[in-house]
Amino acid sequence: MSGYVVDMEGRFRLTKKPPFLTPGYQAVGQKLDDVKGIRKRVPLEKDKNYDVPLQPQQTVVQFNSTYLETTGRNERRRGDAVGWGLFLLFITLSITTLYKFVLADLINNFDVFSLGVAVFFFISMFITIIFLINILSTELFTTWHYPIRFNRKTRKVYVRQYNRKVEVYNWDDLTFFIAYISEDRDIRAVTFDKDGETVTGMFALAFQNNVIDQSLISYFEFIRRYMEGDDQQLKEVKEAIRYIYPIHKKRETPLMSFKRLILNVLYYSHENIEYPERTFRFYPVILVILPLLALRYAGRVISMLTSYRHCFSPDIQAECQIDPSDPYDLNKHLPAGNLEQRNQPMWKTVVYSVGIAIATIAMIFVGAFMIDVMGAARPHGDYPSMVGKLWYVVSLGWLV
Repeated sequence: MSGYVVDMEGRFRLTKKPPFLTPGYQAVGQKLDDVKGIRKRVPLEKDKNYDVPLQPQQTVVQFNSTYLETTGRNERRRGDAVGWGLFLLFITLSITTLYKFVLADLINNFDVFSLGVAVFFFISMFITIIFLINILSTELFTTWHYPIRFNRKTRKVYVRQYNRKVEVYNWDDLTFFIAYISEDRDIRAVTFDKDGETVTGMFALAFQNNVIDQSLISYFEFIRRYMEGDDQQLKEVKEAIRYIYPIHKKRETPLMSFKRLILNVLYYSHENIEYPERTFRFYPVILVILPLLALRYAGRVISMLTSYRHCFSPDIQAECQIDPSDPYDLNKHLPAGNLEQRNQPMWKTVVYSVGIAIATIAMIFVGAFMIDVMGAARPHGDYPSMVGKLWYVVSLGWLV
């Protein structure tokens, strides 16, 4: 399998990619020391009890005494690829309005320069479309989430990779380490060939950040203690969970999509975001990036609406049977943090709805401004101001 890469970040679904598309990705068949993109590794030990607080970081999808299921590494970034893809598609379609002028100039005044410009436009359009299809395929018409399931009874780990395949690992065969990559840091699990150096499989745990290793160790200890601990430690793991993200059984609502989106923006992710009331931080600069958040939000909603529920195979489901009377089944006995599955206060619904509306309007204004800029570049005729028309509607000028 040398030359094939495992997509650790889910940005491209193709399993065989040119090097410029794969920074930070891991090559199966290579020696770990030769893998590009990892600047530093900090080993983590499965048989060591780390004296740190357990931090699930709102990644738990299912929890019981048989298995623990978490989200995939890029769940919080879900929709980014669609959002940016839509933005690039908008730019591409806008540029096509210039083609008629290029073609007209080519027909009326044929020369080598005009031909070169036309060929460049068409080639760039073709490359952009292929690039967009590749990006959008990672988040459109796929599953709601990419689960990582840890079975403490069979000691197996089931991972749905971004190539849409489910890989099964033996927990005892996995080696863990904190990986420093150009973007941030995450926790990698890797298996080796008989030589103990050549990578045969790899995946990343759900939580990552770019601040401190302590939070990553706290997350690793949460997973490790579930798999290695006794009944008392299992209870400790259960009590550390304050929030269950039920994406395994129902699609995200638009409100839930918004809440998951801002986890990366308004919260200190290196702290324990199981308690968001403690980790919430607001900075005025957030107002500046509202258009970007609106783009990401729209992408997440579209991604969820076009995707479907993930189901493990019958064989895996048979290995993951839950005792109907399991006192550790948190999906039956929801922890304190799951307010949205209980009686959601009306004021929270109103606040979230207003925030979403403001962000969406801001993004529309940015899009209108970009249309005006491109329209002003047209060589023929006056172009009406889209921003002006939009403001006329939003300010209710049509009522005066």
